[in-house]
Amino acid sequence: MMGSVGWWTRAMSTMEFKVVAASYDAAAQLLSYTATGLRNGLKFTVSSRVKCLKDPGSKERLHMVVLIALTEHFKRPSPSGLRW
Repeated sequence: MMGSVGWWTRAMSTMEFKVVAASYDAAAQLLSYTATGLRNGLKFTVSSRVKCLKDPGSKERLHMVVLIALTEHFKRPSPSGLRW
């Protein structure tokens, strides 16, 4: 018996990325990063800054901070006005 595909499966996207460079400015509490990867089969590179109250410290925490930042970034419309 085949089930129907739910609305959430169409909305979900896949994203693979790696953090190419990152630095933390403790005085400004800003993490600057550059990440590159694939999202829904499209290649991307993002360089940005995100507010962090403390240094992420480990590679795992850095990866999580960048994942959250990229997720928020891709929620916004593209410069053309279309969704990523």
